[in-house]
Amino acid sequence: MEIKKIFERINVDSSKNYKPTLETLQLLQKQYILNVPYENLDFALARKFSVKLSDVYEKIVNNSRGGICYESHTLFIYLLKSLGFSAHFIFAKVEDLTYIGKDYPHLIILVKIDGIDYLVDVANGQNVREPMNVNDENYISESENNRYKIKVNKNEHTLLVSYKNRDWIPRYYFTKEEKTQDDFSDVFESNKYSTFSTQVPLLVTLAKENGRITMQNENITIKEGDTRRSWDIEEENRAEVLKEYFNMTINI
Repeated sequence: MEIKKIFERINVDSSKNYKPTLETLQLLQKQYILNVPYENLDFALARKFSVKLSDVYEKIVNNSRGGICYESHTLFIYLLKSLGFSAHFIFAKVEDLTYIGKDYPHLIILVKIDGIDYLVDVANGQNVREPMNVNDENYISESENNRYKIKVNKNEHTLLVSYKNRDWIPRYYFTKEEKTQDDFSDVFESNKYSTFSTQVPLLVTLAKENGRITMQNENITIKEGDTRRSWDIEEENRAEVLKEYFNMTINI
């Protein structure tokens, strides 16, 4: 597995010497989100998910696919640690269970820089796009007409979201408790998987500098600033749409 190829996949200059700083983390998170879609196509393809690093690397880097949180964060934490970052996995309880289900905790990353813990999430669809100090309740991050902030209650943290300055609502809850790959390596091995995988909506979504492109089942939506376009697509045209809008070559 080559760090250079991961840099190329997320459109980062691999010739530079990146230090484990907040500036580097901000760059890597942004570029990953802009170049690697959140996608759950393997449910529709009836393929089992793998969190083995070599499998994730093959899928996302060599085959230019995206992934769900378990896959993207497995690759992203490998990149971070290779650059000298102090980082570990944590679990989150998501309010919207549409795309992953109650039996599957959301996997995210906690990165420590200069004694400060930062929440990092590169695989959750429309979401915060930058590292957030988990103990700074005053900081507000903005993207895609959403505002995000973190509320702290003893050992539990809540990522809150406000759409177009409306009321703050929970996006997900998390603690700093460290998780390892052993805690989720068998998450899709139970009998729950086959039932869940036939019910989850097909979703591919990729952030753009000023918007987002999303394919959900037989519909595609493009948001650019305050402009929104949406139209239906035929099932047999999904492969063409994936190639044109997400640069993914896959028959589905």
